Amino acid sequence: MTGERTALAGYGSDRRYRDAVIPLRRAAGLTGLAQAAAATRDAIDVVLGQRAVQVDADRLAAAGLWRGARASAVLDGASAEAAGQDDPTDPVVRGARRVAAGLPDLSARWQSAPLQVLARLHVLAAADLADEAALGRPRDATSARRLTSTMAEIDRAAGPSSTVPAIMVASVVHAEVAEAFSPAGGVVGRAAERIVLAARGVDPLGVLVPEEGFLAEKGGYADERARLLTGTDEAVALWFERCARAYTAAAEVTARMLAER
Repeated sequence: MTGERTALAGYGSDRRYRDAVIPLRRAAGLTGLAQAAAATRDAIDVVLGQRAVQVDADRLAAAGLWRGARASAVLDGASAEAAGQDDPTDPVVRGARRVAAGLPDLSARWQSAPLQVLARLHVLAAADLADEAALGRPRDATSARRLTSTMAEIDRAAGPSSTVPAIMVASVVHAEVAEAFSPAGGVVGRAAERIVLAARGVDPLGVLVPEEGFLAEKGGYADERARLLTGTDEAVALWFERCARAYTAAAEVTARMLAER
């Protein structure tokens, strides 16, 4: 695979290998991460396995999309007040809501055309923030190459028979996509994460709200997300552990939404 040799050679270095990709099988073997993934998945399955969640899935999914858009906008710099307005003028909030509205249709296209889906997500997220020529495109050629290689690595190392946890794949997609696009890269990355969680069977009903999990522990979020791209063991572990906590918190949000019925 293009770029694979570079990724493996740079793994463990403190340099930022912008053209490298995270070797998922090796990352999944880091001490403690498989256990964290299993515990997180169990916490999610306990909530999503409830019959009440399945019966009320449409309402929970719709509410979760709105809540996720609000939290995602705040994570990308909008104020909580602006994110909660019925008719927002803040361009980040407007973009996050367009993304939420477009997610159901775009999710159906993910398996066949993930890069096209990412481009469309960026158009929706950044329409009020960037010139038309920049919409739907990674920030530069290096980011575009890396993103393409990341998607190829996922296909190679994280297929249906892979032992790489689905939530690890989602966490890597989140960070890689967020760092590849600008502006509104975070909104795009978190939306792509949602799609992966659904497509890989973690949240097939679309009722989790991972964005609120990240918002609840915002300190250090952006730095750890960017640092993942260095590919060091420490960076991979820190980022995945953060994502695992956010996914567990997302399940708790779903449980609360169910109780609000």
